[in-house]
Amino acid sequence: MEQSKPTSFSIRHHSAVRYTLQRWWQSMVLSKDELKKTDIYPAPSGVKARLKRCDSVDSAMMTEGFRLLWMALPEAFTGQAKPQDIECWATIAAALVYIPAESETSFARAAGKKGDNDKSVVSEMRFAQLQAAKTPDEFLRRLRRILQQVKGKVSPLALAQDIEQWFQEHDSMRPHKADKRIAVQWAMDYYRAAGH
Repeated sequence: MEQSKPTSFSIRHHSAVRYTLQRWWQSMVLSKDELKKTDIYPAPSGVKARLKRCDSVDSAMMTEGFRLLWMALPEAFTGQAKPQDIECWATIAAALVYIPAESETSFARAAGKKGDNDKSVVSEMRFAQLQAAKTPDEFLRRLRRILQQVKGKVSPLALAQDIEQWFQEHDSMRPHKADKRIAVQWAMDYYRAAGH
């Protein structure tokens, strides 16, 4: 009996996709010495910088950094990709280059964490603006701004899953249960972190 192809690019449910994404991210941020230990080739010079300079999801799609990620993903996924899948992965690539090191902290917890002045690192207003983003370009712009504020100290795989969920909700016509929506999950994590 022939196995059916997966129906989505779900990072959460496909270990091959997580593995590929992790290795791509490491090739972008780890030093040559660190990469030697992992048997990963470093990304070509300037690739990370070009991704960081992209001012839109479309421009991220046209970079070598995105192409390296996309071509490394399993063909079972890329062969059936829809335009919104490509937008999602370009956003993931353009965001993850702002994460300099591995962390266990979720994106929303990092944003809600108390800073030196006993206020959250990211203001409630800025976080709410991200949650209210209407377009992929606005989402990417606001996401990057927050990543810079938290100095990129977030889990790359967890952030990629959050971005993927945002795109699924953004492109979906069906309403989602409140407790399953990324905006609700982020708000809960943000306020939990702010409360500590």
